[in-house]
Amino acid sequence: MILGAALTLGASATPPAQSDGRSSGWSLDVDLRLRSEYLADSFRLLAPDHDHIHLARTVVGASYEASDWGLRFEVQDSRAWGFKTLSPMGTDDINTLEPINLKLWKRWAREEGGSLTLAAGRMTLDYGSRRLLARNNFRNTSNAFQGVHLTHDTSYGVARIFYTLPLHRRPDGLDRGSLLDREFRLDKARSSEQFWGGSFDYQLPVEAASLAAYLFGSELRDRPNRPVADRDLTTLGARFMWSGGGADLELEAAYQWGESLPGLLSSGDALDHQAWFTHVHAGLDIAPGLNLRLGYDHATGDRDPRDGRNERFDRLYGARAFELGPSGIFGAAVRSNIRAPFVRAQWQATITQTWLLSYRWLALDAPRDVFVTGARQDFSGESGRELGGQWELRWRWRPENSAFSIEAGGAYLDKGRYFSGNAQAPLNPASPGDTQYFYTQIHWRY
Repeated sequence: MILGAALTLGASATPPAQSDGRSSGWSLDVDLRLRSEYLADSFRLLAPDHDHIHLARTVVGASYEASDWGLRFEVQDSRAWGFKTLSPMGTDDINTLEPINLKLWKRWAREEGGSLTLAAGRMTLDYGSRRLLARNNFRNTSNAFQGVHLTHDTSYGVARIFYTLPLHRRPDGLDRGSLLDREFRLDKARSSEQFWGGSFDYQLPVEAASLAAYLFGSELRDRPNRPVADRDLTTLGARFMWSGGGADLELEAAYQWGESLPGLLSSGDALDHQAWFTHVHAGLDIAPGLNLRLGYDHATGDRDPRDGRNERFDRLYGARAFELGPSGIFGAAVRSNIRAPFVRAQWQATITQTWLLSYRWLALDAPRDVFVTGARQDFSGESGRELGGQWELRWRWRPENSAFSIEAGGAYLDKGRYFSGNAQAPLNPASPGDTQYFYTQIHWRY
C-alpha cells in the first residue's frame, strides 16, 4: 500500500451558494487535495501488473456578490506524477491551470414569490442525483461547460434549463507527450459538441418525498483530426426520493434514444440508439449511526454488436465514484453495459470518523458488448457476463469544526469467469490475480 496526502486551503470543490440579497462584496476560497493510489493485478486489457500514481488538485476561486447579481471565477489545477508507461492516464487526471468557472449571474425576485436566476459563461453543473450530470469530486479533473443556465425557484419546486458547449480538455490523449508533461493549453468549447437540458424537482405533499423529471440532449460530431464516437441522443428520466423514520428510498430510471456510433474507431453511418438505465435502493438505520442500504444498478449494453443498432447506455457527464466505487486507476464500474446489485453499510463511528463498507456484484448486461473500463470485448459471448465481486472499504476522519480531513480506502475485485479466457475470447485473459486497489488522501479546506 502506498501512502499519500491531501490538502485543501480554503475552497470547496462545489461553488458557494449565491447571495441571498443580504450581503455583498468579495470572497476568496482555495482548495488543495493530495492523493496517492496503488493498484495490483489490473483487469484492463493493457495495463502494468502493478501501478501507482500521485495526484494533486488545487482550486482557487473568487466571487463577488451584490444584492441581485454576482460573478464567479475559479481556476482548477490538476496534476499527476509517478505513473508507469501503460498506466490509464488521461485528461481525467491532468489539466493544468484551467478556469472551470468564469460566469456572471443575475437574479430577479418574482412578485408571486421565489426567484429567477440566469448565469452565463464557463461553469460546472450538478444536477439531481449527479448520475448523468455532475461536477466531479473524486476524479482529479472536473467536467465544465460554456453556455447559459436558468433557474426558477418556487415554493413548490425548482425548474432549471441550460444550453452549453462542453469544454474539451487539452492537451488530450492523442497528444500524450504534452499531456504527461503537464503542458498548459486552455480548454476549448466547440460547436461540434452540444449539451442541453432541463429538469423540474417537485416537493410532494407527502413529508420528505420529492419527484424529479429531466430531459437531456447530447450531440457530438467529428472533429478535425480527432476521432469521436458520434452521437445525437435524447435522454428522458425521472427520480423519486423519500425518507423518514430512519429509512430512505430512491428510484431513478432513464430512457435514451437517437443515433450513435458504438466506439471511437467505428465507421459508417450512425446506428439507431435505444438504451436505458435504472437505479433503486432502500436504506435503514439499524443502529445508532449505522445505516444499511440494499440496491441495484442496471445500464444496458449492446446485445448484438452486428445488428445495426446500439443499445449501450451513454453515461453522458455523470459522476460514479460516490456510488460505484473509486475511480482513478481503479474504476471497474460505470453506468454502461452493467448489472450490479449491492449492499452497503455506512457507520458514523464518532462525530469525527465515518466508515463505509460495500459489496457489489458486477456483471455485463450484454456479454457480447464491450466491458467499457477494461477495454475488452468478446464478440462470441463465450466468456459470459460475470466480472466478479467488488469490495470497497473507506475511512474518513475530519476533526470537529475543522476544514482538514484525512481519508483512506481501497477496493478489491474478485475476478469472475469473464477474465478466465477461452479459445473464443483470446483477448480476455487478464493478470491472474484479483485486482487490489488502495488510496490515501489529505484534504484541507479554508
